[in-house]
Order: sequence, then C-alpha cells, then structure tokens
Amino acid sequence: MIQETKKGRIIKGVGGFYTVRFEDGTDCVCKARGLFRKKDITPLVGDIVEIEINPRGSRMDGRAAEGASQTGYISAIMPRKNELIRPAVANIDRLFAVISATRPRPDLLLIDKLMLAAEKYGVEPVLVINKCDGASAGEIAQLKAEYEKTGYRMFAVSAETHEGLDELKKLFLDAVVCFAGQSAVGKSSLLNALIPDIDLAVGGLSEKTERGRHTTRHTQLIPLDGCGAVLDTPGFSFFEAPEIDESEIRFLYPELRGLAENCRFTACLHISEPDCAVKAAMSGDAPPMHKNRYERYVRLVNEAKERRRHKYD
Repeated sequence: MIQETKKGRIIKGVGGFYTVRFEDGTDCVCKARGLFRKKDITPLVGDIVEIEINPRGSRMDGRAAEGASQTGYISAIMPRKNELIRPAVANIDRLFAVISATRPRPDLLLIDKLMLAAEKYGVEPVLVINKCDGASAGEIAQLKAEYEKTGYRMFAVSAETHEGLDELKKLFLDAVVCFAGQSAVGKSSLLNALIPDIDLAVGGLSEKTERGRHTTRHTQLIPLDGCGAVLDTPGFSFFEAPEIDESEIRFLYPELRGLAENCRFTACLHISEPDCAVKAAMSGDAPPMHKNRYERYVRLVNEAKERRRHKYD
C-alpha cells in the first residue's frame, strides 16, 4: 500500500506533537520521524514540511489527534528562508515592530534591536504605531521622524477605532508575519481587531510599573484565510535580537549603507574614526539618520564591544 504524502506548514508544536496546516485548510497532527532526533534537528513552527499521512483507522495519542481529521509523521523539512532563535520559528517574512503613541512610553532602543534582528534574519521590518486615537498628530509625526530615513514602511493605527488597519492588513497577504514590541503596546488587541474571532487574551497595564502582563503562553501560527499567517508570540522578551558583533551592526542600518563606502577605513564604525563619511554627514545640514537613532546606534555598538571584551572573562 502506497502511503499518501502531503506538504504543509507547521502552525503549532506542543509536547512533541505538531499541527500542520495544508493549503486546503485541513489540519494534520504529526510526530517527527526518529531520523530528525538522530540528526539533532527540531521541527519549528513555520516550517514547510512533508507529511506521511497515516492510513484511516490508525491510532495516535488521543491528546494530539483531538480536533484533527488526519494524523501522520513529518518525513522531511524544506529548506528554511530564515530561522529565529527566540522564539524558535522559521520562515518569517515580516516583523511588525509595535510601539504605543501614548502609554507605555515608547522603548525605541528595543525597536532598534528588533529591526536589527529583522535585518540580520532577512525579515522585512515594519513600524506600527498603535493607540493613535489617544495621541496628537504632532506626537505621531515625532515618532515617525525617528525612522523616516530607514525606508521602512510605517503605519499609524488604533486597535480601538480600527484606524489604519485596512492598509496594515494588506501586508498579511501571502506572508507569514510576526508582531513584537514591549508589553502593553496592544499587540493582542491589534490581532483581535485585525483577525475577527481569534479572541486572544489581552493583558492589562499596571499603573505602577506601566508594564503589561504577558498573556500569550506558547508560540503558534494563526492562518489567515489560506493566504498568510500571523505568529503569536509570548511577550516581547521572547523575540530577542541575536548578539551581533559591532563590526556587523553598521551594515544593518539602511541609512548608513550608501555612505559607509566613502569612509577612509573599511572597518569604520562611524563613531570616532577619522575621515568618516557618516560622521561628516551627521554634522551637516541633511544628516542621513535621526540624531536620536544615531545616539542609540552608538550605544548598541559600544554595548557589543563591551560584550565581546567580557565574553571570555
């Protein structure tokens, strides 16, 4: 008897069982073949996999098969476009870095780190400014100004009033997207507004600390009408920028790429080196990046240098 094989995407993995969604919208609960364990390979949420479908009537752990019309085994994992470490996911197309226009106060250093991670992994960064219904046009413009020279797409939205959500949702088409940002900026509220009926838990904001309560408990993909998916991640700390060497950071800023080739030294970090084209441009009438963002760049480079110095202490 020839065993049926199908391709699909892993949308959830819990306790060694993986839920795979096929193009026709059906699900299959699978376990990975032993060969992956022997090769120290772990299937990830987001992986495109080949499944060997179990014959009708075969048995699998009832906890796993509940609610699924098919069961099977993962026999192959297709080459990954990218692989994130935390959360452990694969094949992400876009990262929506979310900040609040009101409260909590925007952590732009975190946003810069998220954008660096996206650049390193080959993911498109998109800036999403939420809670715009409670902010003035000037406040929103000030946030946008920090990133206008990156060339990244930016959206001013409100999960409360649905302002700007139609345009944002267009970027979901045929893409796997991820929302990240500090707690209480409204990631779950945005997803609830963008995707009816998913009913994600929404955390409150502590008046004392202005930090939200993490509400998501595990990483999963939420398929969108067969044309894309959203990654739901458990809190901002679970999307972490990798430890990037200071010599690499400068290449991950789109504002600096065209200027760096004019620096005197090829290894110029654009901080204190002589004949630095970036430093010269920053002191001119049309600086290549926002002054605040450049100051955060210097901080990240210096942090990377310190990390390298103490790595083997």
